[in-house]
Amino acid sequence: MILVTYKIQDGDQDYFEYSWFSELGTKSDYDEGVIKDKVLIEEVYGDTKKEEGWVNWGILRRVHAVQDITKKELDVLDKFGVVHK
Repeated sequence: MILVTYKIQDGDQDYFEYSWFSELGTKSDYDEGVIKDKVLIEEVYGDTKKEEGWVNWGILRRVHAVQDITKKELDVLDKFGVVHK
C-alpha cells in the first residue's frame, strides 16, 4: 500500500493533497519506474495534459512523494481527515 503526496501549484499558492492506493504496488515499484507519475495523477485527477503534471484552469498537479504505508498508519490518517478510506 502506498501514500502519494501531490504538490499543487495554483498561481502563487502551493499546497499538498494526498491519496492512497492498495493495489498499485509499493514505493520500490515506483522507484524502479513500474508505477509512473502519469498513472498516479490520472487515478485521482483524470487525464493528464502534460507528461510531468496535470494542468486545469491554471492549476498544476505533480507527484511530490510516494511512501509505503501500513493499514494502521492509514487508519490514523483517515481519523484526522488527511485521507479518506
